[in-house]
Amino acid sequence: MIIESSQNKYFKEAMLLKDKKYRQKSGLLLAEGQKQTEEISGGWNIRRIFVSESFAEKNFYPDNKKTFILSDSLFDKLSSTETPQGIVAVVEKKHYDTEKILKESGFFVVLENIRDPGNLGTIIRSADAFGAQAVFISQGSADIYSDKCIRSTMGSIFHIPVIPEIETNDILGLMKKEKIKIFAASLDAKTYLKDTSFPKKSAIIIGNESKGLSSEIQKTADKLIKIDIFGKAESLNAAIAASIIMYYIGSSEVRQLSSSATARQ
Repeated sequence: MIIESSQNKYFKEAMLLKDKKYRQKSGLLLAEGQKQTEEISGGWNIRRIFVSESFAEKNFYPDNKKTFILSDSLFDKLSSTETPQGIVAVVEKKHYDTEKILKESGFFVVLENIRDPGNLGTIIRSADAFGAQAVFISQGSADIYSDKCIRSTMGSIFHIPVIPEIETNDILGLMKKEKIKIFAASLDAKTYLKDTSFPKKSAIIIGNESKGLSSEIQKTADKLIKIDIFGKAESLNAAIAASIIMYYIGSSEVRQLSSSATARQ
């Protein structure tokens, strides 16, 4: 059966999820597009799937009690893109045990006041690509469950723990208890990234796109680092800077693992 009425209760609920306040209240989010829905892993619970009439005619879709077909005109109202792909999932938000996560070896990412959802989504995607254990996002940052942020992650938000609305000092305090060495990206740093060694348990803090990190957080960090810039640009976009640093940390870990394996042979 094709849903054509905007008064359908499931459609009305999905429409409400376009608003941040209702996402917070309900504990649900919307994931739109084939890429996003395909990347949702087994650890996440899909509450409902909506497909457009056109999508249903041309593509395979799960034929079960969770799936609903919307008329094209109704789906267009639900979609947040100019050219809808024809599929949207209603997904339950996932909650993580922060203290358990911090006991793992590897590197962690802490983001302070990243306001642009595109930058935030890109950083999450890079964290996934370069092997971060988790991403912690401060209060005052963009909403990770907004459509633009989720689309910018290209599905990575469903791959690694992403913990929003943290109190930055609290998470850094927990990291220090777990003997995690904390590095902060800052233009005031005296040490360059290329001259930095990262222990097995490390964290990197990235600050606001225009203001950088607060002075309080810089003082909390064990070491300030910066990226070499050879041209005339004064600084880098937050997402680009974060990606470069995460690549360096991730590749360093790979080299360390490779060296350890060689030494054991």
